[in-house]
Order: sequence, then structure tokens, then C-alpha cells
Amino acid sequence: MTEHIKPIASELLSNDLVITAQINILNDKQQPIRCRALLDTGSSMNFITEELAKSLKIRQNKCSVPIGALDTLTTTSKRHITATITSTDAPYLAIRCLKQLAEDEGHRFPRAAQVLQRDFYVDDALTGAETKDEALTLRTELTNLLQLAGLNIRKWASNDNDLLHGLSLEETNHQHFLGDSQTLKTLGVFWNSSDDSILYSVEVKPTPSRVTKRIISSEIAKIYDPLGLLAPVIVRAKMLLQRIWSSKIDWGESLPIELHTEWERYYAQLPLLNNVRFPRKAIIESAMEIELHGFCDASEKAYGACIYLRTLNTNGRVWTQLLTAKSKVAPLKCQTIPRLELSGALLLTSLMSTIQQALSHKITRTIYWTDSTIVLHWLNTSPHTLKTFVANRVSEIQTKTSIRDWRHVPTDDNPADLISRGQTPEEFLRPTIWQHGPAWFYQSEGYWPTWALTPQIEVPEQKGAICLSTNPADYCLLQRYSSWPKLIRIIARCLRWKQKRNRAAPLTVTELRITHNKLIKLLQNIHFSEEIRTLQKDRNAAIKGKLTRLNPFIDKEGILRVGGRLSHSSMTFAQKHPIVLPKSSVTTRIIDHEHKIHMHSGTQATLYAVRQRYWPVDGRSQVWRAIKGCVRCCRAQPPPVEYVMGNLPEARVTESRPFTNVGVDYCGPFHIKEKRDRNRRQIKVYVAIFVCLAIKAVHIELVDDLTSEAFIAALRRFIARRGYCSTIHSDNGTNFRGASNELRELHDLLQSDDHKEKVTAFLADKQIEWRFIPPHSPHFGGLWEAASAWEPLAKIPPYASLNVNIEMTKTYVHNSKSNQTPEATITWK
Repeated sequence: MTEHIKPIASELLSNDLVITAQINILNDKQQPIRCRALLDTGSSMNFITEELAKSLKIRQNKCSVPIGALDTLTTTSKRHITATITSTDAPYLAIRCLKQLAEDEGHRFPRAAQVLQRDFYVDDALTGAETKDEALTLRTELTNLLQLAGLNIRKWASNDNDLLHGLSLEETNHQHFLGDSQTLKTLGVFWNSSDDSILYSVEVKPTPSRVTKRIISSEIAKIYDPLGLLAPVIVRAKMLLQRIWSSKIDWGESLPIELHTEWERYYAQLPLLNNVRFPRKAIIESAMEIELHGFCDASEKAYGACIYLRTLNTNGRVWTQLLTAKSKVAPLKCQTIPRLELSGALLLTSLMSTIQQALSHKITRTIYWTDSTIVLHWLNTSPHTLKTFVANRVSEIQTKTSIRDWRHVPTDDNPADLISRGQTPEEFLRPTIWQHGPAWFYQSEGYWPTWALTPQIEVPEQKGAICLSTNPADYCLLQRYSSWPKLIRIIARCLRWKQKRNRAAPLTVTELRITHNKLIKLLQNIHFSEEIRTLQKDRNAAIKGKLTRLNPFIDKEGILRVGGRLSHSSMTFAQKHPIVLPKSSVTTRIIDHEHKIHMHSGTQATLYAVRQRYWPVDGRSQVWRAIKGCVRCCRAQPPPVEYVMGNLPEARVTESRPFTNVGVDYCGPFHIKEKRDRNRRQIKVYVAIFVCLAIKAVHIELVDDLTSEAFIAALRRFIARRGYCSTIHSDNGTNFRGASNELRELHDLLQSDDHKEKVTAFLADKQIEWRFIPPHSPHFGGLWEAASAWEPLAKIPPYASLNVNIEMTKTYVHNSKSNQTPEATITWK
């Protein structure tokens, strides 16, 4: 059609309006006739040429524009014909054109421009004025403003006939329908301009014999009530529909007899709604004060809210009128009445916000009414002290309203109570407080209901307050982990992540060494910051405090180390110049680590192992304190009994070759596996301990069982490695009497004649003397009973099932560690 359109420029408007278009119309014989059509300037679509669209940079979309059939007002002529052109964007284009017209010409017709901006719905205008003169002026301005765009306004309707003078019959409409044109034919809500009232038209068809959920849903939707003025009647139908849904009835399934009977009774009364009239006028003349009053209520079945407009004029006359209402059925999930009352209060808050935005008049004050004292207490409570459901709603209400505007109303004076209970159409027609509110609305505020908040009352839905006093946690990585190797590895992983390197690869020795040095430097900077700054300024400066006698210095990596006079020694650099460690938890972790890898050795041995690399300040006290807290050491080393010490035997105080005079004892049993296989059975083994009486050296041998052959084999291995001995001291078999079953086996071995004969014969050949300690005198064997010999083996967990190789390895490791233990206390001055 764009090829045949001719644009005509308007002197008043900046855009071009199209008047004609060439179209094809079929005659009675279905033959096309090409003619030029005159397009009404009030239509919802304008046409422009392609050249104009390109100059305006308008995007062109290909679409088909249908031409509707001709209506009854169309007249046939040889020169012109009328056609209706529709488009899916017609409502938007109509509104957009009106708003653009108001913006362009609003300075000339301000009142009419305000009506175009606010009171138009598609092509229908619903507006008014305070006086008749203002209404006539508004009609004139509105007509002139629309004529500037070639738009004609018609179908005028008013509650005053004087405003319709000068208009033709075609331009008037005494009964004006509300809503869009397609919905009005079925819903039938209209405004009667004669008596200035809003009416409802409900058409009821004969009730079918078979009533289904589909039929009820359809009939309920036909009651068109946009303002909610029929809320008590509509909510009764909603309650019935909810009961039908709860019964899980299909759409086409017949209702049960009780639901069918209730629907028939309700449906038969629906025509009574045609007698309902609501005054259209809500504000009294010469209004001095305009107030909004909202009411809310709830029951187990429904909750709702309604809003009234109360006006007071200069003569003291009061007028109240229902503005709008809204209803909702209660959720199927069971809720308490206070929670439903709170939901009604939230509904009232949202509805009041909508009304306040829609009204152009200045509202003097807004008051919210509820008959629930619990809700009022909730609204006067901080939301953070309430449970989630209540707190969220209370918070929203407190945000949108002022708590001072909420008041209490008795249930009998609450119009919203009609919504919560619902009404049939017959009950709705009876005189109630629904249309104009409670009677005390027409009295002064002194006669209104009053209510005082009761302090210190127990309100439901409050959270239980629990106070927990805690010390601030130290989230430093140095304090978080109790293992020194684990701390180093975690810091190394963090450093690798910072450098964006391969995170999955195992840590290298270089990375662990660098991380170790960083941790040591960090620790020293925390505790020895002043000493480090002094040495950085002058390496020969005097250091005060506990580091004075250590002659400390800073190495090339920035670590504070012990000085001294051993620079030319063949020892390693770490042994000659150990790292200085302060009194801290990190030092305790290092001591714990050395204590564990040295088989939970004592204070002396642990301190010796630590000083191979580190020099802790007050090292002995730190080591003693760390070992004192070791659970495994405490379990394996109970407090000793005090007793009077006797003289040492001659072999203990006479110089001799190592292992010339030895003491032997058994410890065990230990449970090991024959092989590493999972299902291999466990066997019992014992450990024979040989202790030198002169230098306390230890030799440990693994014994397969409690037989003479196994002991002699262990003795052969001992002699092969340590040389012949002159005397062997051991326990008397009677020392094992009264012991457990496991020790009883050892007692039986030592007391057996066969064992004595075999061992005596073997020792006689080797010229070795066997001596037994006196019966019931275990203190004679104190040397081989000492904890230094068997203590590390006793700390092996009882549930650790080891194989032969691992057990032998552990015995040799224990043997080596025991012989490396210093004989005297390490002191340093």
C-alpha cells in the first residue's frame, strides 16, 4: 500500500499525516475494484512513504495489514467508501499519539493535556471537574486539542445534562460502559450517568443438571469487579472453588452433592447483584479534609482489605465512601489466625500504596485499622526478634507505613470482617457497614475506638535469644595447625597458588625449604624485631636480653642464627649456627615434631635433636613443657613411686668392655602379620633386650616365640654382633607369678627344666655365667627394666598390625635411638 500513499504536511504538527491510500474492494461478483480510500485521522494507524521513513531513520518491518469488514455505519457511494484498518499495535499507538499531542500542545491547553496524560484509556476518557464551569471549559479545551491532530471526540456522557448542550445525539451516550469494549458485552459493568452511580449487570443462565469445576470457574470469572466492590460476594465463590480444588475433582467431573447444592444456592442469587448501586461520587463538595481509612481482617478461610474515603467540608459535614477492596482465600497450608491477620495487614498496605498513587487529591492523613492486637504488637516490635515468616511481613509494613497510623477496631465495626467470612448476594443487599463504613465515621475523632499498647506482654512468633560469650578467635595460619610439617606444606601450597603455578604437582624440596625459611623469618620478625633492626644497622652492635650471650648474626637469607666460635668446625652449618627460636606456639610445634620422629624420647634426647638445627630460647623448659603435654608419653610413663635406692652392683661400677656384663629381659608380646596380605593371620612375637651394665648400651633382638631354641638363636645373634660376655643377669621366673596369661607363658618358659638345661649347656660351652636375681626382687634388674630400653616399643599402638620386616626395622631403629641418647644432662653456660 505504501506505493499509493500520498502524505500531506500539517502546519501545526511536525510530522506528516496520511489522508488517502489506494486499495482493492471486491464487488458482488467478487471482482476487485481499485479505488482511493480516505483514511480517518482518528484511526490508530498512520502511513508514511518509504522516502520519509528513510529520512526519519525508522526501521521498516515487513508485515501484513488486514482490512476489516465494513460496519453498519458504512455508506456506499460512487466517490468514497469507509473501511476499518486494524493492527496489533493499535492500542499502544493510540495512547502514544495522545501523549505526544499533550507534550507538544500542552502549553496551550494545560487542563486538556493533563486529561490526555492521566484520564485516557486507549480511546476512552474518564474525567471530571469540581464545578460546572470548569467542566465546560475542560470539554472545550479537550475538543480543540484533539482537533489539532484531526481527532474527533464523541459519545459524551455526564451526570449533568447542562454539560451536554450543544452536542448532537450521535455524540452523547447516557449509559457509558466501563472497561474495554470486548469485555463489556459479557461482564456488563457500567456507569449510569443519569443518577451518577456504578451498576453491575450479571446474566445467569439456567443451571445445567451436571455442574463441573470448569463451569464454576467460568461463571466466577464473568463477574467483572475491578474495584472489588463486590468482594464479600466474590470471596464466597473463591472459597467454594478452593474446596473443589481440595477435593481433587477433575475439570469435567460432576461435583459431589453438597458442593452442587451450595453452588446452586449461590448461583441462583447472583441476579440480585443487578440491584446493587454504588455512588460514583466519593468526595463531598468544598472538601476541607480528605482522609483514607483502611481496614483488614482474616479468618481460617479468607482474608481481605478495604479502603474508605472520608471527607469533611467547611460546614462540618462528613461523607464516607468505599473506594476499593481486595480479597484472598487462605492458603491450603494451615496457618494460625494471627499469621493470616498479618497477611491481611500486608495486603492492606499494598492496596493503600496503590490508591495513594492513583489519587491526585492531597490526602490529609491515612489510618490503618485492624482488630488483631497481636498484629499491632508485632508492628511495634523490631523484626529481627521475630521469626522469619512474621519478620519479613512486619519489615515490609514498617517500611511502607508509619506505626503511629495503625489503630485497633472492634470486630463488629470492621467492614473487612465481611470479606473474611464472605456473603451471599442476598446477604450483601441487606443494610450493612460495607458501603459507608462504621457509624462513628460521621462523628468526631473523640468517639473513635481507642487502644493502648500493653508493654512487656509475651508476643507469639518471637525468636529465642541466646547469648554466647566467646573470645576473639585468632585466624593466623601460624596458630591454626598443630603439625609443623603440615603448616609448611599448607603455606607452600598458598605460595604456589599466588604464583599461579601447577597446583596439582607434588611439592618439591626447594619449595619446602623456601617456605620453611619464610616462616622462620616471619616468626623472628614478630618476636625479635628490635634485635634484627639493630643487627641490620650494625652487625657488631651489642644485643640486649636473652640473646646477649648467643652472639647472634643474620645470615645471607635474612635468618637470625647463633654465633659462636665453631666456624672452622667440620660440623654442618645448621649445627654450628642453629636458628634462634623464640617462645611461641610455632616453636612448640617444632619440638613436638622432633619428639615424635625420635620415638617420643625424653627431655634430654628431644632437646639434643632440636638443637641439631634450632636453638630455642629457654630450650629445656620449652621441651619439658611440650613433652609434658604429650598424651602418649603420659600414658606410657605414669608417675614413679618413690623408694630408697641401694648400692649399685660391682658390674655397674667396674670399667669393662661394652657388653661384657649384660642383663637380659623379654618384652611383649607384639602382634604382627606373616606377610602384607590382608587376610593373613596374626602371630605373637617377643623382643629380647640386652643391656650393658657398664655403659647402658642396648641391644634388641626379635624372638619368634617363647621357646628355648628361639632364645638361644637370639643369644647367638647378640654374641655374633657384640662379642662374648662373661656374665648374663636375668629375672627369676618367680617374678612373673600372678601376672597375666601372656606373662605366664614367659614364666613357664624360664621355669622349665628343658629350657634351663639347653641354655646352661650353651653358656657352659661359651664360658658364660648365668645369674638370676633374687626372687621377688625386681629392683635388682632395674637397669634392663629401665624405661629407656623398652619405652619406645611400649608406645606402639596396640591395634597396629605390622609384618615381620616392619617389626624388625622398628627394633633396629629403637636400638639405634637408645644408644644415641646422651648419658649426662646437656648443660650450656
